[in-house]
Amino acid sequence: MTIDVTSALGNNSGTTAAKKKADENSPEAIQERFMSLLVAQLKNQDPLAPMDNAQVTSQMAQLNTVTGINTLNATMEGVAASINANQTVQATSMLGRAVLTEGNDLKLVDGKAVGSMELNQSADILRVNVLDAGANVVRTIELGPQSKGTHEFEWDGKSNDGSTLPAGNYKFEIEAKAAGKDASVTPLTLSVVQGVRNAGAEGTKLLTSNGSEITFADIKQVF
Repeated sequence: MTIDVTSALGNNSGTTAAKKKADENSPEAIQERFMSLLVAQLKNQDPLAPMDNAQVTSQMAQLNTVTGINTLNATMEGVAASINANQTVQATSMLGRAVLTEGNDLKLVDGKAVGSMELNQSADILRVNVLDAGANVVRTIELGPQSKGTHEFEWDGKSNDGSTLPAGNYKFEIEAKAAGKDASVTPLTLSVVQGVRNAGAEGTKLLTSNGSEITFADIKQVF
């Protein structure tokens, strides 16, 4: 009889694995099951064909490999949790900072709203359309020819007919043309970091003034 270290660990797949307690796969539990199987194997071996040292050594090596991987996994989980906690603490320095992220939200406050965009190529025509809650164009802002790069625009809260629109949340769309063809452009939204959340395996999340959650990787620029 040869010990199967994988069997000693138990089946870790499917519904059965989900129902097992976490400590059943701890290094100590694995070693205990392995030693029980090894003793049983030695007691029941064929006297005329006893298990040789090479077999025992091979099986012990398998055990060390499995328990080593489990210990490493546990260690890495601890390291990941520590990194996430540190990132959350460090992220508090972002509170109150304005950030640019991908998106087309536009917040009108005190007669002023600021948006931005990233042109991936030069454009002959660059136009911003401000949209209300019903996706209707309420204001068109002509920005003229622009070079490749990040560009900011400001909206004074006026409609195309000159009337003053109420403060609140709006959106914007961008029209960019280069030599008569659509130019590649990415809308960017300006918001303020108002909170920080530790999202566990998903890392640290920053809560913004426009109601979204972002990561550090989402930030294009900090002010």
